[in-house]
Amino acid sequence: MVRDTLKDENYFTQYIEFYMSSFPELLEEYRLNHLSGDSKMQLCSNLWDYAFYVLAYRYSRGDTIPNIRDSVVQMIEMLKLKYDTLASVQVDSKIKQMYERLDLGNLYETLSLLSFVVSLRLSAQEMLTVLNWVGHKGEDALLDRIAYGFGDKTRGMAPHSTFPKIYDPLLEVIAAPPEQRPDKLKRYVDGWYKKMKPIYWHDNHKGAEGAYFGYWCFEAALVAMLWKIDDSTFAEHPHYPVDLVRHYRTQGG
Repeated sequence: MVRDTLKDENYFTQYIEFYMSSFPELLEEYRLNHLSGDSKMQLCSNLWDYAFYVLAYRYSRGDTIPNIRDSVVQMIEMLKLKYDTLASVQVDSKIKQMYERLDLGNLYETLSLLSFVVSLRLSAQEMLTVLNWVGHKGEDALLDRIAYGFGDKTRGMAPHSTFPKIYDPLLEVIAAPPEQRPDKLKRYVDGWYKKMKPIYWHDNHKGAEGAYFGYWCFEAALVAMLWKIDDSTFAEHPHYPVDLVRHYRTQGG
């Protein structure tokens, strides 16, 4: 059953197939020896984005969480590729910083990946390995607290969120007494789409065909799973990916 309310199954299938068919060609191009470091970083950045799009399209289409596992693995592989490329290529420092920086889109996609990692119950070591490839330790308060929730007790805690207008309310959920967290998380989910206006995909359903992959507050599900928050009062919210949380909890969470 399609989870998204704005598009139909055929729409999502069309674009899943398009991006999946693009992967082999992009990977082959990435492996060409004559490519510059800048070109390699651009390609692995594109591959990471494509992997995220497929993951989001598949969730919107209604694929079961276990069946989405291969797309989660693919996104992790592209994260590793990006990590290795950034560590190995020789490029101008300003160009490298452009690819390394934690912009809003990259943070959202990273938090989305982590929500699937938790839902699928990857091992603690796998989770910590993914976090190592994500990087940005001590740079963003939300990411640091999520890492701590994963079990990384050695990670330094940034004092502030990189995007406070968007993510400070989610930090308040984590910091609140357990009995207050459900109401605070509900308020976060209710106001989430409006707060996300600065991100690249906001209002994409009104734009070019294929640009829309669904509007999902994956980070709320991530926090609900890690901090064991009751989500019953907002489980049916159109932007809340409740199936991630349900799958996680049926597996023993």
